[in-house]
Amino acid sequence: MILPATIHFRIRRMSEKLLALFVLLAGLALPATGRAEDYRLGQGVFLGENLILSGYANLVFEVPHGAPATLSVDDLSLFVSARVNRWLNPFVEIEVSGAQLATQGDAPRVNGYLIPERLYNDARVTESDTLRVGKMLSPVGDWNLVHAAPLVPTATRPLSTYWGFSEYISGLSWLHAPSEGRGPDWQVYWQPGRELAERPDAIAPRHYRNVWGAHVNWPMGLVDKLGVSLQRGQLASTGDYYTLLGANARKTFGRLRLEGEAVSSRRSCRPLSAHCSEWGGYGLADYAFTSRWHGLLEWETYQDHLVERRSRNALLGIAYKPESYMVWKLEYVHQYGESQNIPTGWQASFSVLF
Repeated sequence: MILPATIHFRIRRMSEKLLALFVLLAGLALPATGRAEDYRLGQGVFLGENLILSGYANLVFEVPHGAPATLSVDDLSLFVSARVNRWLNPFVEIEVSGAQLATQGDAPRVNGYLIPERLYNDARVTESDTLRVGKMLSPVGDWNLVHAAPLVPTATRPLSTYWGFSEYISGLSWLHAPSEGRGPDWQVYWQPGRELAERPDAIAPRHYRNVWGAHVNWPMGLVDKLGVSLQRGQLASTGDYYTLLGANARKTFGRLRLEGEAVSSRRSCRPLSAHCSEWGGYGLADYAFTSRWHGLLEWETYQDHLVERRSRNALLGIAYKPESYMVWKLEYVHQYGESQNIPTGWQASFSVLF
């Protein structure tokens, strides 16, 4: 009989081997930093006093119904950040995305994409206010701002958290975070023209321009929150305008955490559009059986403005967290209606912060 401690040890050993692969791919030569003996997973590497190297990796095994199974490095992100002074605090994120390591049968493999995800500088105008300039994540909802795989509850990302709006903006943003949590934090932003270093169509089939918006977030304790979002922009391919309103919430009841997001947008009505609006939302229950084992249940519905039928999906999953920076996930999704990038089938993942 295999004891639970033995299972935990074996999973840890497997995790360490996978991490070694990711570190090799990222080119992180820790001994070269001169601080390798101080390195701890999830805390990054200090290159001197003000420069930090960190990131995350996500290995995914997908078994969709009616399609070949694949093993891929879904994300391998490298962060470089510096804290120079009040006015100069650059941040860079470079990501390898969608690189398939193996496919079932004779299915062709995708080599993946090297993407500049974020590139910006933060200038601290006051203790509570920051001016951000560059390419950054747009603050619509909560998931888009913290979408790193080890930090989100499921391996399958809900459509409501990214499909109907611009995930990134390239321009200016003003962030306000009151000291000691006195009142809500908020962010306003503006992107003139198109996104810098646009992602390939295979990853982001919709591109946007002339985007502006705002997000307000009310903290309600250590993890609970309530937020509202506004975004206005144009689809680059058609010039259609859209105005999106969104809401996100998270509430904890002991071992049970409930969270969800909802979006609704009004769009230009063209002959090719099936609807003049686009809307959706998801709700998720995360129950902690122990500090390491979590059960997950999620339901989502999404109506795209270009298709007649809604996408509806139900998810049942489990997550194992041997450490705070490391997560194993296994989940099954059943899709109803229009698939919209979420097929019926199984998905397993291993993700880690480094």
